[in-house]
Amino acid sequence: MSKTYFLLAMIGCIIVTISSCAKEKEETSDDDASSSSSSSSWCTEVSSCSATPSGSITGVDNDTFSGVFSGFHVYGDNGTSGFDNDTDCVSNADALGDVNSKMTLPTGTNSIILNNAVTSSSSFAERIYTYSDTSCSTEITTVVFSYNLTVGDNVSGLTTSGGNPSTATEVTYTQSCGAIKASSDAGVTWLKTVFSDWSGFDPAVGTSYKCEATDSPKYALWSYRDNSSLSTPSMLVEEKSSSAHPSDWSDPDHMTFIP
Repeated sequence: MSKTYFLLAMIGCIIVTISSCAKEKEETSDDDASSSSSSSSWCTEVSSCSATPSGSITGVDNDTFSGVFSGFHVYGDNGTSGFDNDTDCVSNADALGDVNSKMTLPTGTNSIILNNAVTSSSSFAERIYTYSDTSCSTEITTVVFSYNLTVGDNVSGLTTSGGNPSTATEVTYTQSCGAIKASSDAGVTWLKTVFSDWSGFDPAVGTSYKCEATDSPKYALWSYRDNSSLSTPSMLVEEKSSSAHPSDWSDPDHMTFIP
């Protein structure tokens, strides 16, 4: 299953390289790392950093998609134990072990939700939730990264080896904000470790932190396949680069949508 977990390694890199964060002053929704918080001088506050699924992205392979997508959904779809597509909760021991080896989970983590959500016609969010129980009920931490998305030109003639699609669309996305919260002492310890390069960062249990984030653009090929007529999950295929749009598939990530 390690190929699918390429996304997790990517998210681990994002966690340690995000450049700023803020404490939100007002209470927010659960998907926005909710709870009361206070202002701080070590980051630039933002009023919201939504991770709530909303809207649709249009123009990728001349199609439209919405909702939640992840590299894990295929396992829930084929009935693998510990992958619940109804809740997006992952408690499979092998999966958790693989994730932990790549990005180190908080102590006591027994389940996670790790996915991406379309949040508007021009944005999406990466969502990382950790839990101490096996049913994703008792939260340890919430980490959200939101991205602004620009859909560009369609491309064709791509290499189809390995079942990859022959067409795709060039997209560019840039991180716009981050939101984090620890719901336990173990969560606080983990956040301090992950964000150890933030001078003065001292998170408190139950406090949400939101910030404006600046990051270099990511350039990607996206190909969307609507498989609803086949009674199988629809899929988003991504090949990305930090320097320019890829010219072809090399080692793309395959993420499926909740059926």
